[in-house]
Amino acid sequence: MKNKPYGGILNVPKYFIEQYGQQGRMCKIGRALTINTDSMETISGRRTRNCSVVAIARLIDYYRQKDNIKSIPDNVATIYKSVEEIAESYGYSDKVGTMPFFISSIAKEAFKKYGVKAKCRGHYIFSFEKHVKREIESGRPVIMNIARGFYKDHTIVVSGYSIWKIGDKEYPVLRVIDGWKSGYHFLDYEAFAKDITQSIFGSFNTINLK
Repeated sequence: MKNKPYGGILNVPKYFIEQYGQQGRMCKIGRALTINTDSMETISGRRTRNCSVVAIARLIDYYRQKDNIKSIPDNVATIYKSVEEIAESYGYSDKVGTMPFFISSIAKEAFKKYGVKAKCRGHYIFSFEKHVKREIESGRPVIMNIARGFYKDHTIVVSGYSIWKIGDKEYPVLRVIDGWKSGYHFLDYEAFAKDITQSIFGSFNTINLK
């Protein structure tokens, strides 16, 4: 196996050939959630270390549309400004960004500002089945913070997944919005979770509206 970056993937079959020597085949499409995919710079108006703030704003905007929540502004840039103000009270700044441990608290407080009760939890010991597959199938996007590798010190949104196979081995692939560029990219969960030199360290933040 080659040590290819686990994230930023655009062409999954091509990635599998380069990483594992075989194209692989998709055996489960999985659910794909429709979320704003604008870049961090487009949403916030500047290029800085605000990936966690943007990710929270994306999810608030997603639930606004999904659940038709009238109290939430219909402009993700406006939502971003509110989330940023709350994040600043938790120590956020353009220079240092957001401490990953505060993501769930900031999200909960941001939803509360709009009169929405949300159960927000950070999971530092995680599994694909419980913290990705189950959440996505239930219509709940996941905020993923990563400490190492391709997405080092970066926060992204997981908006979908698929399962691929090479022989009898399954490889989960996450559909993510990384914010560096607009649109969707893909992440090889197997490479992320198993290769300690590239990744493994991170967290998944789940949000469930009450």
